[in-house]
Amino acid sequence: MQLHMFLFRYPEVNGFRHEASVLVRGKMGQVAALGPAYAQAGELGHGAPFCTGIRTVPAPRPTPALDRLARRCTAFASFVALLSAPADYRPSIRLDLLGRDGAALARAYDRSQAAWGDPRRAFVTGCISRGVADRSCSGEEARHAA
Repeated sequence: MQLHMFLFRYPEVNGFRHEASVLVRGKMGQVAALGPAYAQAGELGHGAPFCTGIRTVPAPRPTPALDRLARRCTAFASFVALLSAPADYRPSIRLDLLGRDGAALARAYDRSQAAWGDPRRAFVTGCISRGVADRSCSGEEARHAA
């Protein structure tokens, strides 16, 4: 099973440039997956999409614990959505606000991107303060992130 990540750029509107990433999971090759990817990109409503990049990686295992961390620490709905963000994006994680949860998410993000051959790494700043450190991740999340 493959995970194809298509990066799309849309025409500028009023000085704003929209980008999106679309995930297509299946046994099909990149060319066969391009049609469903364009269909999904067109439904986003930013105009006519233009594909600027394709990346195919082995489909990741389900990661419910990392999905919870991604929802808690970022605006992304899942960990895979965080990994497949547009090419110039990388998460900024403030440990003084997110504590151990943020550190666990940053480690998991960095490891996954390295395994996929992506040079992006999380930008981590701050120190875990005493009050924030109490909001540590559960044992299940720690196992996935470690």
